[in-house]
Amino acid sequence: MSGIYFEDRAAKVSFINAMNQTSIMQFFYFLFEFLFQVYFIASFLVIRKSKTVYLENYTNPNISTLNALYKITILYYLLHFIVLIRWLVTFIFGWGEIRAWIVTLDGFAFLFCTCWYLFTALNNPELFRGVNSDLRPITGAIPKQKLSIPADDEKNKQIEFLKDFMLEKEPHLDSSLTIQDLSEQVKIPVKDLSTLINLYMDKHFFDFVNEYRIEKAMQILKDSSQKELTVLEILYQVGFNSKSSFNTSFKKYTGKTPTDFRKEAL
Repeated sequence: MSGIYFEDRAAKVSFINAMNQTSIMQFFYFLFEFLFQVYFIASFLVIRKSKTVYLENYTNPNISTLNALYKITILYYLLHFIVLIRWLVTFIFGWGEIRAWIVTLDGFAFLFCTCWYLFTALNNPELFRGVNSDLRPITGAIPKQKLSIPADDEKNKQIEFLKDFMLEKEPHLDSSLTIQDLSEQVKIPVKDLSTLINLYMDKHFFDFVNEYRIEKAMQILKDSSQKELTVLEILYQVGFNSKSSFNTSFKKYTGKTPTDFRKEAL
């Protein structure tokens, strides 16, 4: 192979074309495609698992990070089809002008998407603060035979205690509340508390806490003595840290926007 460097351009092109037709190169092409598919399937599974763990353990309603990663993964997967088209064109037409144009398009597309990803990451540094990798979905931590066991008297008492605690102490007003924090406050082991909420109450921790936040926001919005408070001030007061997330959660829970709800209540 070293001797090819001293040959003319035509000989080099002929050598490269011949090399790409060898069985070993075809094998590596197929191997690359197989590994690519495995990588992206694994990426989707990891993101889905992370979202489940997030909803079961965190209350910060801003899940835009996971959504952004999901969209970026889909985008790069779609861009991969340009590579497949390039291989198809090469197989049918050989190394011609059409392939050269596809290679150019391929390069610019990946360059644009990489720059967009870096721009998104710089404007959203939380992209680099992932979900705790030690956490596992509750359904994977509990034996399958226990998943269908109905709540007994002891579980019902714990549920009532938890509801009373939420109303009296209002831990949901802390925007950074996690299931670990609540576990320490109610003196219930994290695993038992997660099982209680996610399985016996059939709610994600995310939804469980945000329902109390929405209820608190509804009380404030209906209070004429606090009508000077803006919606932005209220959402921060009840534990949210994103206006879009607050509006989405509020409309999902009440069927109305916070502004419309206040107009009808006052």
